[in-house]
Amino acid sequence: MDFGLVSLPVLALTALFGYAVFFDTSTVVFHDIEVPPSVQQLGYSPKVMASRLANEVRVIDQKARTVKDIREFALPGDESAVNALGDYFKFGEPIKATQQLLGLVHYSFTGDVVKQGDDLKLSVRGAAHDRDKPFNTAVVGKDPEKLVQDAAIDIVRFIDPYIVASYAYEAARDGNKDYTAALREVRYCLVNLPKKDLHWAYNLHGLILAQQGKLDDAMERYNAALALKPGFVLTVYNVGNVLLEKKQYDQAIARYKDVLKVDTTLVRTPHAYTQWGVALMRQGQTDAAIPLFEKAIAVNPMHADAYYRLGLAYKEKGKLKDAQEMIQRAVDRAPDRKDYAADLTPLLTN
Repeated sequence: MDFGLVSLPVLALTALFGYAVFFDTSTVVFHDIEVPPSVQQLGYSPKVMASRLANEVRVIDQKARTVKDIREFALPGDESAVNALGDYFKFGEPIKATQQLLGLVHYSFTGDVVKQGDDLKLSVRGAAHDRDKPFNTAVVGKDPEKLVQDAAIDIVRFIDPYIVASYAYEAARDGNKDYTAALREVRYCLVNLPKKDLHWAYNLHGLILAQQGKLDDAMERYNAALALKPGFVLTVYNVGNVLLEKKQYDQAIARYKDVLKVDTTLVRTPHAYTQWGVALMRQGQTDAAIPLFEKAIAVNPMHADAYYRLGLAYKEKGKLKDAQEMIQRAVDRAPDRKDYAADLTPLLTN
């Protein structure tokens, strides 16, 4: 059948809308951020500014290291088939409108940058398809990158305040161990999260308290999380870790075994095997611990701590070459972990 050249855009539009509606379902969309000419001269076009903002939001989400509701982000210049074809036939805006109408876009953001004396002011406006209250934030400063970073934190807090709390916790744990910001964000979560999500905040609060050495207080927070969601696998695992630090090894191992029973998504299974092995090693049972570290690696070959612990076990048994190899693998998978690198250095000099 000959549809003719005039019909090609119509056919492309039909295919395009089908693909856009059913497959291109990113939940967070960023539209162009308008910028003055003086800022554009610095390389920040409207699309670049929006892309930087979207990327910073994605980075925060990734650095939060949480399994809670990880989202996808659509950037204005995304080179997907939908966007490329949409730009060619000038159908980009109808596609976005259709996606939003059908609820495929959960969050949408736009904004502008204006000169304010010697400073720049970045204003971002947004909306969620399931909320009546819109989002508005404004940050002022001289550095466009710093403005993007500050606005991105506010955007993520609007999307899910728990992500910001987890991000602050991970930053403190990896950095100066000052959990002031993380505690502030957790308190915000306890007030603003819906009840169905509060167990996440109580669990994170417990993690912070455990990092501060307040094990009894941490256990209290974990119990609050489990009261809201019995069997919550992250908290069951964290209870095991508190018991481990309190040298209640049999009880800790029992909790790790509970994790293995209920962790259908395997999100904490490699961790449970690893910590079970740690509990055995602390009781002098290194030979029994090694198979557990190996099971953790079999479940998740990217779980750095299992390699590290296996390396320590080999080191304890005098197998220095095997220890070096395992700890090197841990460093390769988690280069930011200074403790891994610190234990690797002496092995390399032997």
